Amino acid sequence: MQVKETYRTNIIVGYTIIFYVLMVYKFFNGMFLFQMLPSFFYTREDLFTWIFMLTNFHKWLLNNQLGCILMDTLFYTTPILFYLLYNQSIKNKTSNYNLFNITRLAAFIMLFINVAYIQCYTLYPTNSIEAHIAWMLFPIVFIAKDIQVFKLLTDGIRYFLLFFLMSAGIWKITQGGIFNTHQMSNVLLVQHKEILVITPQHWYAQFIQFLITTPKLSYALYFAGTIFELSCIVGFFTKKYDSFILIGWLFFLCFDHFIMRIPYYEISALLLPFIISVENSNSKTE
Repeated sequence: MQVKETYRTNIIVGYTIIFYVLMVYKFFNGMFLFQMLPSFFYTREDLFTWIFMLTNFHKWLLNNQLGCILMDTLFYTTPILFYLLYNQSIKNKTSNYNLFNITRLAAFIMLFINVAYIQCYTLYPTNSIEAHIAWMLFPIVFIAKDIQVFKLLTDGIRYFLLFFLMSAGIWKITQGGIFNTHQMSNVLLVQHKEILVITPQHWYAQFIQFLITTPKLSYALYFAGTIFELSCIVGFFTKKYDSFILIGWLFFLCFDHFIMRIPYYEISALLLPFIISVENSNSKTE
């Protein structure tokens, strides 16, 4: 099937919108590097991180206000600069062929900056690198010149998210959590122990306490999440149910934040292939 340039445009526009919505959210929640001003780091157990840590770049940013401001500035300005270059190259495609190559170069620079920023950001006690993987994957897609290659790489991101979700469900089975009706209650007790001790009378602490003391309800939530994760296997064989996966993942993000206090919104950019897929299927039925 012939892929039009509008497909690339929709992905890039969607990426840019999600990125800057999350930027505003992070700024007002004190989640920029210069706002946190990290003073220590921890070492992840993966080879790519070990290689990156050999540069000692993450150490340079420790207690370095100006360095953190510089990295925040680079990280949060490159996507809009890339978008502006791409938009200009589309408007003048026939006369500015070199501009499109410059846009691809900008995508490569964005990839370099994003990898350095996310590696450092997640080495400090903030969040897991898995939640930020979208910012390292999409610049690779943007480098592609041929629209068919661009579509192929975007589909790769779609399958990556499906694998990410399905493997989480499989992990719950292999670790035995799905067979333990008190699993979610125990997880909640560990996750919210500070709130339960410091502010036990707060409505949120009371709500969590209710879930902990009602293991059947908390297990039902755990079981429902596991079934959703496992059901994502259908996405490997058809895009017919992408709308259900999209809605289920949005619910998952909201509940993960509300019940577990884990803001996993950074990964939402990986939903773009599903959003485009749903839009395309809706346009065909109209």
